[in-house]
Amino acid sequence: VGPRQAAVDPSALQLGARALPDCAQLGAVAWRGVRRWEHKAPSPSSETSWLRPNARARGAMAGGAVAGDDGLASTHAYESVDLGAMTAGTTTRPMREQLIRQPSSTQPVLTEVELGAKAAPLPAMEDACSLDSEEGGAIGGALASGGIDIFAPSNRLFCVGYLAQYFAVGILYSGLPATCYGFFLGYLAVPAHTYATVVVMTTLPWSFKLFFGMLNDTVPIQGQRRKPYMLIGWSVCAFFLLVLAAQPLPDPYWCVGPDGRYVKERTLPDGKTTAAEPCNADAATAGGGYALLMILAATGYVVADVAADGLTVEYARAEPEKRRGTTQTTAYLTRALGQSVASLIIGFGMNSRLYNGSFDWGLSYPQVMGLFALPALAMVPITAMLVVEPACSRRPRSLREYLHTSWRLIRGGAFFSVVLFSFLSPMVANISTTAGGLVKVYWAKVESLQNQLFSLLGHLLFAGGLWLVKRHALHLSWRMMLAGTTLGLNLLDLSFVGLTTFGIVRNQYFYLGETVLYELPAAAQFVVSTYVIVEMADEGVEGLVYGLLTTAHNLATPFARALGNQLYRLFQPSLSDAKNYIEDAPEFRVTVFSSFLLSFAFACASLLFLRLLPDQKAEAQTWKRTLPHRDAYARVTVGILSVALVYSLTINFLSMHPHTMCLRLAGGHGC
Repeated sequence: VGPRQAAVDPSALQLGARALPDCAQLGAVAWRGVRRWEHKAPSPSSETSWLRPNARARGAMAGGAVAGDDGLASTHAYESVDLGAMTAGTTTRPMREQLIRQPSSTQPVLTEVELGAKAAPLPAMEDACSLDSEEGGAIGGALASGGIDIFAPSNRLFCVGYLAQYFAVGILYSGLPATCYGFFLGYLAVPAHTYATVVVMTTLPWSFKLFFGMLNDTVPIQGQRRKPYMLIGWSVCAFFLLVLAAQPLPDPYWCVGPDGRYVKERTLPDGKTTAAEPCNADAATAGGGYALLMILAATGYVVADVAADGLTVEYARAEPEKRRGTTQTTAYLTRALGQSVASLIIGFGMNSRLYNGSFDWGLSYPQVMGLFALPALAMVPITAMLVVEPACSRRPRSLREYLHTSWRLIRGGAFFSVVLFSFLSPMVANISTTAGGLVKVYWAKVESLQNQLFSLLGHLLFAGGLWLVKRHALHLSWRMMLAGTTLGLNLLDLSFVGLTTFGIVRNQYFYLGETVLYELPAAAQFVVSTYVIVEMADEGVEGLVYGLLTTAHNLATPFARALGNQLYRLFQPSLSDAKNYIEDAPEFRVTVFSSFLLSFAFACASLLFLRLLPDQKAEAQTWKRTLPHRDAYARVTVGILSVALVYSLTINFLSMHPHTMCLRLAGGHGC
């Protein structure tokens, strides 16, 4: 082997007295065939000799950077290898590193080292692919070797930067839709189907997670796939929030009485109550522009969130099976905390009488948007300084390679089944009545402060539900959890709605109790969906898997809203007209309750798709290994998601535009 007879230990790859210090993590399958290594003589201060590939930066060979997936034939030795941008986790111009030196009288050379077809991975170097990573590769049932232990004490600041992403996302994810109740239903008094659409459309950018994930995986910026997109996303979000903060408001829809409250009803000579005449009827059609800017701001934070989710999958896949799920559970606990902060901001800050509140004072809608811009702005320097991601251990895939990989992925029977479940189950469950918002305003008379305080309690219970699942339910049947929580949730919802609709109990605190109880089963449903994503993800396409499955799930809601607007338009008297709720006729109560019964039926029907979901982690992995791969699966997946995206975008934007929201196609009465 050479003058110093450095020995090769196949299990640890020990070369002499010391392991290769600069070859950090060869991966589960090491170089095949013959590779030649330089053997440097010991320096006077060194106790032992050591061996290394002649690369200028540590970590250049990390994660199989020059292994078979970079196109090197496994049965040849190469005099040089194009390492590209693989040096020490930073981006440099492509370079060619010589791996062979000619022997000389003063420098002994290890001429050949046979590593065999498989070798145990070496511990990752700190500046190569990970920080404080698990040694020995994928252990304890982990889905991937290496990776960052983000919760290690030495990574405390990086953990803060990582979790701050979810805290800021939580503020905006909850805060932007929360403004709709006071602004769109109170100040602008838009029709019910328009309000329901706006609430859904503020979360529309989540439907594009697939495309944002594709950008993450194929277009790294300065050698990084996650961090630059976080910076871009937060910058875009902050910009559009500041634009919203500078927008002037029209006069409110209803006239303002001497006490500062809206005059919404008047009494007829025969003693009946009817709707009052508005002071600015045009306000009801002015919401589309504000909704569009909110959608663009949401797009920014979703771009940042997708990048953070890619990191989450990478971190989670390095966890052993017995604690797999801890990373994403902690992340979403943090997001729930951010949602709670948003509820306090809206509840106390946007509770004036102009926004369905009770205070004499309060923040205006533009002021709230300016306040929300602050965390988005703060995330730019936080991301720049406190976010760390594992160095890319291979060259980034081209778009063509990525699409080829994507096609192979969605050909899989297991992935196809989970995609169908992720879309069909929530799509059917969310074909809900448009009456909910106006029932809350005119019958339950819910004020903004109480609405947000109960939302806050709901976020805390959601966090509690995440903790309970993490603590006690990681290994329970996913199907049974979803079936039980769905039926329980909707039975509770139906009882609260029925008592309110028929005037038996019309109290805002009673009505809002359903909002709180909803969160415990909602937590279980959310956790199951995220755990399935981790089980389906393969190394190198984390962003794709997370993006495709969450796109299917998130696209279901606007698609269901579009169907719901068209379906519930058929109920007469109209569910979208505030006048019917103010007059409160007995026959209209029956109409409203019938619409809620139909919503309950759709929720129960969504359980028919549970067989498309694996029952637990082990079954998910079994499905991945055993279910067939067919082109038909991929074609159906692409077809369903494409049609749903185009249809939902078309119908929902028609429902918000001033000149088309009256169309029957969009859920209106007809123009």
